[in-house]
Amino acid sequence: MARYFLLIVVGVAVIAGLIVSASGDETRAELDYLEEMQSQAVEISKGGDALRDVVSRLQRIDRTEFVTVIDGVMEDLAVSLAFVENAPPTPSLTPVRSMYRQALRTWEDGVEGYGASVLEAADNPESLLVVDTMADSLAELRAGDTFYADLVVEMRRIDIPNPLTPMPVVTLMPAEGSLVSLSVSYIDSARSPNSGLALRPGLAVSQIVSDPEWQVDPSDQVVVPITDSIVFSVVVTNVGNVASGVEALVLTLTGGPEQIREQAEVAALQPNQQVTIIFDALEVEPGGIYEVAAILAITGDDSNANDNEIRVQFTVNED
Repeated sequence: MARYFLLIVVGVAVIAGLIVSASGDETRAELDYLEEMQSQAVEISKGGDALRDVVSRLQRIDRTEFVTVIDGVMEDLAVSLAFVENAPPTPSLTPVRSMYRQALRTWEDGVEGYGASVLEAADNPESLLVVDTMADSLAELRAGDTFYADLVVEMRRIDIPNPLTPMPVVTLMPAEGSLVSLSVSYIDSARSPNSGLALRPGLAVSQIVSDPEWQVDPSDQVVVPITDSIVFSVVVTNVGNVASGVEALVLTLTGGPEQIREQAEVAALQPNQQVTIIFDALEVEPGGIYEVAAILAITGDDSNANDNEIRVQFTVNED
């Protein structure tokens, strides 16, 4: 009898051990799940800080920087949304997953809508609908913040293990205030003349150099070593944020018996792309005083007409 009793005791102990082990595995799985959520929330919180920074500079921000920040926040949200597509490790985490997913989806709609509204306002100054789409996007951002705050509160109430690191505060709403007034403010900022958000081509004459290379003498005069011909090279840059069209570059040299005029084609350039155009050698005389001008003959849109030419007055040395 004692022998059977001992076997029962051992069996109960084994079963209890398995239960404890299974419970421990579940707890570790839950903690891993919650720690991953916490890590994701930290990145989203950083994205909110970056978003508020660019929003505060809408009147002067560059389009590339704005789009980069929006895309970065969207990528973080996409990672988190992919995470919540999978079932949690235990049923007790199902409410957490559901609330987190709701916050993420709402934020995603808000961030995407906000970015699209800003760019639409910059590209289409006459559009009136962007105020409404902006207000809708801000409402989504505010709702996402509320859903997340509710999630953090709920996690303290339900029977789940506490994550090793507390969930961070996450706020993607750029500012407090009336949705309509905020919308109007952001749309006006996006349309500011100083803003770089609008799609603008912008060719500029960045530099002109000579061969032989000119120098600046002690009296601040540009001087070319003795020569009877000069080759001019002109650097043209697209300083806008969209591709430029094909344009013409005109080079003129005055100071000799007659003005010399040369023209070259500037191929379409992508934003921040440069091209160096080398002209044929032009005749000069030692001792002569000349002026060379490189002028872009822009026929399409241009963001700044003040950077379309460079003029340099120079003297050719006699010895």
